[in-house]
Amino acid sequence: MHSNDEMNPPPNDCSYEDIAVGMKIEHGYAIRPEVYQTFLEAFHDFSPVHVDQNYARTAGFAGRVMHGAQLNGFLSHFVGMIFPGRRSLLLAVDLRYLQPSYLGDELQLTAGVTQKLDAKKVIILDLVFQNLTQKTIAARGRAQVMLRDLP
Repeated sequence: MHSNDEMNPPPNDCSYEDIAVGMKIEHGYAIRPEVYQTFLEAFHDFSPVHVDQNYARTAGFAGRVMHGAQLNGFLSHFVGMIFPGRRSLLLAVDLRYLQPSYLGDELQLTAGVTQKLDAKKVIILDLVFQNLTQKTIAARGRAQVMLRDLP
C-alpha cells in the first residue's frame, strides 16, 4: 500500500530564473490500459479507429490507435509536475501527431527551452514525443509556458 504522497509526489518548483535557453528535460510515459479507459470514460470518443481492433486494422493500422489527446494529457502533467512544475501555466500548445501510438506503447517526451520572454516570464518549449516501442516520432510541437511568482 502506498501513501498518497508516494502516489502523488509534489510538483517540481523551477523559477523563471532557474531556466536557461538550451535546457532539455526528458520524461517517460506509458499508454497503460487505465489511461486509455479513463480517457474513454471522460471524453466518450468511441470512434471505431480508437476502440475497434478489426476496424483499425482494416483502416491500415496495427491495432486500435490511441487518442492523440492522451499526449496532451501527458504534456499537461509534464509542465505542471515535472518541468517547470508548480509555478507554470500552460498558455498555448501546437502538437502535430505524426505516427500512431498503441495501447502499451512507451513514450519519451523531450522538451527543449528555445526562448525566454522576460517581460511576461514565458518560456517556449520545443516538444518531441518519441514512441520508444514503435521506434517512431509520435508527435512534435511547441508550447508556451508562463512562470508565475509564487511563494
